[in-house]
Amino acid sequence: MTVKNDIVLWDNGIDKFCLLKAPNEQQYKYIDGVPCITFGISYENTSFKGYDTFTLFDHFYSNIVNEIESTYTSLNGSFRIYDVGADTDGYIELVMTNGKLSVKGQLGASFSSHSLMFEFEADQTLVGNLLQEITF
Repeated sequence: MTVKNDIVLWDNGIDKFCLLKAPNEQQYKYIDGVPCITFGISYENTSFKGYDTFTLFDHFYSNIVNEIESTYTSLNGSFRIYDVGADTDGYIELVMTNGKLSVKGQLGASFSSHSLMFEFEADQTLVGNLLQEITF
């Protein structure tokens, strides 16, 4: 399973952060019968652009959705999205304090020839957009 459509989660003219539909060949089913969701994340600014694919299995997916909902409704909290496979050590970490959001992450594996570490500030709308798109 993947997200239905590509969506821009945040674009302030400097930082652009997107959730992307994963191509069929990148959608993983590591364990038969265990539901999972696979999606792409891209980040770009005026100098750099990066992309990574993340797969969340059922129990991790459920926990992340609960953490995102809690963070969004209280406007405070944090959560970390990372791929459960061994092919990347990429991650996205979101920390919200009183509606102000700090996003940092790494797209691509640090052990590969290309990866991108990034950090930017946003607001709660990014978390709301993310929650809406990954909740089925």
